[in-house]
Amino acid sequence: MSWQSVFENIADVIYPPACLGCSNILQPEKEKYFCGNCHQQIKYLNENICPVCGIAFLDSPAGNHLCGHCLEQRPYFSISRAVAAYEKVILEAIRKFKYGRDLSVGSILASFMADFQFPDFDYRNYSLIVPVPLHIKKLRQRGFNQSVILAQALKKKWQIPLNYFLLKRTKSTLTQTGLHKKEREKNIKGAFEVTRAKDVQDKNIILLDDVYTTGATLNECAKTLRKAGAKDIAVLTLARVL
Repeated sequence: MSWQSVFENIADVIYPPACLGCSNILQPEKEKYFCGNCHQQIKYLNENICPVCGIAFLDSPAGNHLCGHCLEQRPYFSISRAVAAYEKVILEAIRKFKYGRDLSVGSILASFMADFQFPDFDYRNYSLIVPVPLHIKKLRQRGFNQSVILAQALKKKWQIPLNYFLLKRTKSTLTQTGLHKKEREKNIKGAFEVTRAKDVQDKNIILLDDVYTTGATLNECAKTLRKAGAKDIAVLTLARVL
């Protein structure tokens, strides 16, 4: 046993891991991130979805099929997947991390996301992870970029290079909260740029964010990467608004 494992075991005794949802002490032999009760409240988005944008068709007997938006106009990314619906315990955990500035919760959520294996997505097909950037004003206000923290866990788990600075947010936009899809698209248009085009060319890129709402921000990022020469872009998020 390594010294790191010894210290981790001691830490687990002194500070036993708690459920991200209800804070109850977890049973290490069968619970990792959430207790059984909270785990049952999580709606994983791995079936009955659009194979392109990943939107969920709740209670649909048709299985996976293209949604109306992707039939009408394909996004600039080729595939988008989210671990779970942005509701209940996942929503509260992300809010605690993002707005409560609880980086310990963020670290655990990042590991939770990295451990999740999408049934139709292969990390081995991608050679670079790019987190969605915050504008410098928002970064100074919050103190961290939640997408970077998530990206660091994926980098470690899947051994894929990570570039924090490749995509830059040059435009300080109004908050997207409360805006409809078209308003979001207009608000975010032209807000990003690639800092080094040669690092993007012919690359298969994972674009990472915490929450997929309408997809306007992620699609604008993907558009910017495509124009800089990216070969393929996959979007991964921890959660998705249904």
